[in-house]
Amino acid sequence: MSKTAYSSRKIHHCHLEEGIPALPNGEAAYYLFWYNNIPMGHLWLDSIYPKDLTEWESFIINSLKQAWSFYFKPLNVSEKHQLLRAFKDNPTYLNEQFSSNYKKIFQRPTPTTSLPSISVVICTRNRTSALRECLTRLFLSTEKNFEIVVVDNAPSDSGTAELIKKEFPSVTYVLEPRKGLDIARNTGALTAKAEILAYTDDDVIVTPEWVSQIRQSFEDPLTMSVTGLVIPYRLDTEAQCFFERFWGFNKGHQPLIFDKAYFAKHLPVGVPAWDVGAGANMAFRKTVFEKVGYFDERLDVGASGCSGDSEYWYRIMAEGFTCRYFPHIYVYHQHRESWNDLKKQIFAYMRGNVSSVLVQYQKYHHQGELYRLRKSLPLYYLKRIKFAILHPKSRHNKFILEEIKGCFSGWKFFLKHKDSPFYPEI
Repeated sequence: MSKTAYSSRKIHHCHLEEGIPALPNGEAAYYLFWYNNIPMGHLWLDSIYPKDLTEWESFIINSLKQAWSFYFKPLNVSEKHQLLRAFKDNPTYLNEQFSSNYKKIFQRPTPTTSLPSISVVICTRNRTSALRECLTRLFLSTEKNFEIVVVDNAPSDSGTAELIKKEFPSVTYVLEPRKGLDIARNTGALTAKAEILAYTDDDVIVTPEWVSQIRQSFEDPLTMSVTGLVIPYRLDTEAQCFFERFWGFNKGHQPLIFDKAYFAKHLPVGVPAWDVGAGANMAFRKTVFEKVGYFDERLDVGASGCSGDSEYWYRIMAEGFTCRYFPHIYVYHQHRESWNDLKKQIFAYMRGNVSSVLVQYQKYHHQGELYRLRKSLPLYYLKRIKFAILHPKSRHNKFILEEIKGCFSGWKFFLKHKDSPFYPEI
């Protein structure tokens, strides 16, 4: 792999209704394609670049393949080129190609019943600058009638409390002295008053429509959780590019449903609950906490790593409810800038992944979870090790040791804490 595949790069936001973007000039870049503020696809440009406009159109068409397969009727290659030009030149033709799925999701009639109330919960620790930016963007929301709860998780100083008091007095501030993200999430769930709880992180930038879009996404009574697309805010460093390329939160550009059928299909080999979304952009009905319990407080602490969110989505599906992913509900995430911070993050991801799978097996005794740990995961890393031997200079190998150590550490953590309490005492 060429080094340019991981170098810092400019993010180009291309709005297709304004026409086909100019032919790239040969720089390493990351392209995001939009139509009327709906994310339609993304494209990395590394060592291979289009030689002319026709080839550039083909690059774009390939990146939009997933979205088009959902939003538009089946089109052959020539029709796709016509459609690409029609984004600007012939919107009537474009509208005729919209699928019923597009109209159902994005062109809903006015609801006959009032929308549910909503609270936004932000769990933070010692990051007042990032939190200020996050809250400032939230207050630009088109939706004005919502609650904001900030959970200050085991802070080392009073900076967050002072920030809220001085600059955001309408925000509900809660001090949670016990360290742990899922502990803070549960504190937020117990504090928030609304019917829908939307969670985001202090290093996230939300869009003005984010709150209202989440409110509108819980029409199906079986839907207990909704997630959305997470887009990189910037890709200024190699570490940020590496994370987005191999570990990013992008779950695709078409709506997805994770229901009973999805759960049953994957159950024999382990349900990949992390595919539901990312904790930086997720929401729940408040009643779900009564139905399936609260976040498992053994996860998402410094010793465990992460994956409290995916374990919770697993539980929702295991209890017969539905999770949904909507790419039009998007936020921007500020990825870790340094290799050292990313190294710690990836170790935590794998530690949390293994410990959460063991937690899921402990609760439900689904054999697929053991299959994943005993067969799928070892086989995956054997292939990774073989690749590393054959391609020792590949940057894809960069954190393989941290990943493997994280897996063993997650197993060790679970064995030590398997008898600890799961949830808060209500």
